[in-house]
Amino acid sequence: MDKEKIMETIERFKVKAETFLKNNTQTFIEDISHNYFFCEIVRIDRDFLIIENFAGKRSGEVDKIYFSDILRFEEYEEKGEVGGGK
Repeated sequence: MDKEKIMETIERFKVKAETFLKNNTQTFIEDISHNYFFCEIVRIDRDFLIIENFAGKRSGEVDKIYFSDILRFEEYEEKGEVGGGK
C-alpha cells in the first residue's frame, strides 16, 4: 500500500473514531499483530486512540493504539447463537 493510501485510511479511521466517541459506540479493533480489542474509545489524539476494553482477555484494561497499527475498525456487534433452531 502506498503512503497516500495509508494516510487516507488513517484519516477515515480518525473520522470514524470521532463519531464512535461522540455516540459512545462500542468498537471492535484488530491491529497489525492480529490482537483483537472489544472496547470503548476514551480519547482521540493526533496519532493514537486511548481505549478501554469491555470484553476479552483485556477486559477492564486501558490501551493505546496507534492509527497506523489498525487493520480493522468497526462497530462492535454481538453475535447471536449459531443454529437458532425452534
